[in-house]
Amino acid sequence: MPKIDINEAKKLAKLSRLEFSDDELKQFVVEFENILEQVDLINSVNTDGVELFEKTIDAKTELREDKIKASYSQEEILKNAPQSEDGIFIVPITVEEGGQ
Repeated sequence: MPKIDINEAKKLAKLSRLEFSDDELKQFVVEFENILEQVDLINSVNTDGVELFEKTIDAKTELREDKIKASYSQEEILKNAPQSEDGIFIVPITVEEGGQ
């Protein structure tokens, strides 16, 4: 898996709307690289011939009855948005065309 550098970390922070000091950003890079190393380790495990295990227990999901209750108005919710238009949230593009 490719290494992450300070510029990539800054880009991730911006997309996530997180703010880091320079020291925090350096620590984030170290921790994120550790996570990526763990992902590489998991991906390297040979699972050929291992049967897929989909269900651990036979549990029944208890559903509750839907109840209508007071909520926030659309206008109140959109007050929290950094940007909105015509009653919807406007968000930055995070995936380029073609999934790149």
